[in-house]
Amino acid sequence: MTAQNPTEELVEVEHYDQLVTPEFAPLAEFAGFGEYEVVAVQETGQAIAATIDRIPEAISDYLMTRPESARLMGGSDPPIRQPLIKEWLDRTIAKPFDGDLAGFVRQISHVGSKEVTFPGVQIALPPQLVLALTAWLQGKILTALGETCDVATVSAAGAAWMNQFMLQLGIMLEPSLAEPDGPLGKHESAEFHPYADFAGFGPKEASILRRTGPLLGPAAGGVVTLAYDYLLSRPESAGYFQDTSHLAQRKMTLKGWWTRTTNQPMDGNFHSYMSRVADAHVKDGGTHPNVVIPADLTIALMGWVQMRVMTALNTVSPGPDGDYVFGKLPEPPEAAEVGQAWMRMLTLQLGILLKPYLASV
Repeated sequence: MTAQNPTEELVEVEHYDQLVTPEFAPLAEFAGFGEYEVVAVQETGQAIAATIDRIPEAISDYLMTRPESARLMGGSDPPIRQPLIKEWLDRTIAKPFDGDLAGFVRQISHVGSKEVTFPGVQIALPPQLVLALTAWLQGKILTALGETCDVATVSAAGAAWMNQFMLQLGIMLEPSLAEPDGPLGKHESAEFHPYADFAGFGPKEASILRRTGPLLGPAAGGVVTLAYDYLLSRPESAGYFQDTSHLAQRKMTLKGWWTRTTNQPMDGNFHSYMSRVADAHVKDGGTHPNVVIPADLTIALMGWVQMRVMTALNTVSPGPDGDYVFGKLPEPPEAAEVGQAWMRMLTLQLGILLKPYLASV
């Protein structure tokens, strides 16, 4: 049996119709995560199996030594069960994305009625820390792909990996997400995200964004057209944009977001801007107070966005003078490095967008 990828190549797949089901994530199809993406994750997962085998210990060491998490590691012996992390990763690269996988993720990441944790961690963690650790892991996977695969695979399979991480993150955070009664109204911040450094988004990543963002900035019009053609074509999202004036405003907001993302630093001012965007998605938060965007739709849409951005980066390459150029294929490690910066940044942006939904935690 075969699955057809976006470049019209045929990929051999066994039992392809069982590889991803709505029981894994009802919005997986909306996010663009289908059979081809599962095959991409699982085939490259086998290719980077040595790295995946080392990830449980790396996560444990990271959590036990980082100041943001080390102080939380008391109260359970052991606080981290590496075999559970390994089982989670093994299921990701070898089993269907179905209700069984979703149930396993819930079993190992839901703590009590509202608290959550990262797979394998035995104590509750702040939801934003779980999100940041996911961003950190995204970078590790991209690095491994860059060391092992060709640039086309880094781009296509990396995009699929990023998407499924967003969908699995949505499952992890389920108990802590709730529809807010209204906007937070607290927009000031001294930093981009409180766990940005923990996520592996530091000066190096900020520099990569600063040098690559302007290359993608001119695509703002195309980004808006692509995104809203898609949103209006999907039954999961079309109903939120029926009002003509509301649709026009949302298009302007998306264009403004892309322009800011590609041209402005990720700092406290950007956090304040994204907080205002987040408030506009909730009840009584924007110019259309009755239009409420559910958290799971926001998460799935970020998976879709990460896939598109990851594939768009495959022709961004470092030039001889240290700047980046558009239209030249990079080496695989270079593609992975640029992708790492962008994916971690976008996941942290998702954290800001989810703030109103996490306010009760």
